Amino acid sequence: MTVTVSDNRMVRDGIALSVGAAFTSVAGLLGWVISARLVSTAEVGLTAAFTSGFLLVSGVTQVSLGPAVLRWLPRAGGRSGTLLLRTYGVVMAGAVLGSLVFLAFPSGHQAAAAVPGWGAPLFVVVTLAWAVLQFQDPVLTGLDRAGAVLVKNLGFGIGRIGVLLLAASLGALGILLSWAVPTILAVLGATVVVVTASRRRGHSQPAGVLPDRREVVALLGPTYLASIGQSLMYYLVPLIVTARYGPAPGAVFFVVWTAVNAVDVAATGFVNSLVVRIAGEPHRAGELVRLAGSRLAVLFGPLIVIGVLLAHPLLSIFGADYAELGSTALVLVLIGFAPRLLILLAVGVFQADGRGLPVAAFQLAGAAVMLPVAALLPTGGLVPIAVGFLLVQLAVAAVAAIALRQRLARQESAA
Repeated sequence: MTVTVSDNRMVRDGIALSVGAAFTSVAGLLGWVISARLVSTAEVGLTAAFTSGFLLVSGVTQVSLGPAVLRWLPRAGGRSGTLLLRTYGVVMAGAVLGSLVFLAFPSGHQAAAAVPGWGAPLFVVVTLAWAVLQFQDPVLTGLDRAGAVLVKNLGFGIGRIGVLLLAASLGALGILLSWAVPTILAVLGATVVVVTASRRRGHSQPAGVLPDRREVVALLGPTYLASIGQSLMYYLVPLIVTARYGPAPGAVFFVVWTAVNAVDVAATGFVNSLVVRIAGEPHRAGELVRLAGSRLAVLFGPLIVIGVLLAHPLLSIFGADYAELGSTALVLVLIGFAPRLLILLAVGVFQADGRGLPVAAFQLAGAAVMLPVAALLPTGGLVPIAVGFLLVQLAVAAVAAIALRQRLARQESAA
């Protein structure tokens, strides 16, 4: 396999996206370490409910437009600005409406209770800002500005820790402000880059192809279901655990679940660079997949091993209760992430092809198992939930491997 300049750029962009996502996640975990030292475990559990709530709503209401623009922007050319105006409008409207609906339910009341009197309006603002912030990552990637994603995420992570230290005396409100303030500032900075890049593309490139209604429905319909499944698995499951097990075990599980979510986000960032490249060069999918897969293994394999070996001491940083209740669960979910890498690779290929049904099937399988596991199992500990995650990842990865091999084999035989 000959590695071209564009291939090297794909890898470089993928690493930038992964590092940026990983830094944000590490800063997030460090923020929870600081929070755990400053306030009670029960209060951390309440702020975790607020955080899980706005992460859930912002994820669900994006209707999977983030992954979609990775396919659409490389093909839009000089019409990228029009595409972005439409998609940003949908994301922002959905975030506001979704946050208002969420606040009307018991989980919303629990989240708003983190800051009495100010919880509801703060929730709406943070949800809107976070939805835009997350949407800007694939937008910048599709505009060939992956480096800006890295800068944005570095700034957000540093800002979050800084605000948390400055506002520590405010308790739960200080924790939530450490999310709100850097999120809003990062959105403003990234918006400048998006506007500038889209205008330059409009002047320098010929008008490309915008997705028609059929393509929008065919891609967004299934992948939206997939995004809902992912959001439910990563953000609703912690809410269920907190409600059933109590604030203290809920806080421990939130940290464990945040760790695997952090690895997932970082790996997804790398795969996003693959999606953009395959969308522009579909005839080279096999070469690009092999290159991306080898780099994923090199980047994330050692991290998983280190996390498994150091699970107990890592959780001890948060406190003795965190290590006692969560170390075995953390080991299991990290082991489960090894097959998850293969699933993400397959999802990226089918996403670049514009085939939403396989994407939805792979992503929904996890939620279909994890939600009943969290809601129905006896509240005797966190290990059964982690076992459920491991088993479903192994099963889905086996199916994804077969589907990916068949897809690449068809292309090679056609060539």
